[in-house]
Amino acid sequence: MPPVGYPRYVTGRRAALIAICGVIAAGSLGIAIQAARYAHEESTRPPSAVEIAQARTTAVAQRWERLPLRSIFPATVAYTTAQNTTETATRLAISSGDSCGESLDVTVAGAASRFGCVAVLRASYADELGGTVYTVGVVVFPASANARGFARSVPATTNPATGLNALAVSGTAAARFANQARQAIATAVTGPYVVLAVSGYADGRPASEAAEPRNSVFGPARRLVAAVEAPLAAPQRVSCGTAEFTC
Repeated sequence: MPPVGYPRYVTGRRAALIAICGVIAAGSLGIAIQAARYAHEESTRPPSAVEIAQARTTAVAQRWERLPLRSIFPATVAYTTAQNTTETATRLAISSGDSCGESLDVTVAGAASRFGCVAVLRASYADELGGTVYTVGVVVFPASANARGFARSVPATTNPATGLNALAVSGTAAARFANQARQAIATAVTGPYVVLAVSGYADGRPASEAAEPRNSVFGPARRLVAAVEAPLAAPQRVSCGTAEFTC
């Protein structure tokens, strides 16, 4: 005979409630076990190809912040002259940090805003003889498509050149380099970055006073753009367990 208070059978509504509670408890336990198993699998599985690609894209997009400015703008850049000799352009100064509005002129300001310009890095260079000077800029965007859209808006053949504001550096060959002295422009796009270089004469002569455009004189601009583009465009390796990546 069962003890007092322990019925042999339970009937009616009470039986239904006990049955429901039992099902809920069993279901909750099953869900908890499944969640724990999933969490364990997620914490131990290797990253997927999609996750690696996303990490790589993020790392490239953050290079402008992570890389030292001197790594983006090299101290010297070799170039070949029109006479087929090799000379060296020298970095004069790196801007301490400019906003998009400070670094870009009115001809591209609207496009920069429309495509979400994040920041602009700038540095000035002089050729080996100090006769021509250059401002090189890295225009940062949220994504590659934004950078390509902005690049299409940059005038390539205007005289004077437009787009990137000249960076004058007092006490150097670029002391007199101002916007009206911009004679030529060079452009490249890599990932979320647009690299621009504007060129001019060290004496600051306005482009309107030049007898005729002589773009060959400003050939070093293309090499400067390529040199600045290189560290931003370098292939990104995703290595789990390093200080840079957590996988």
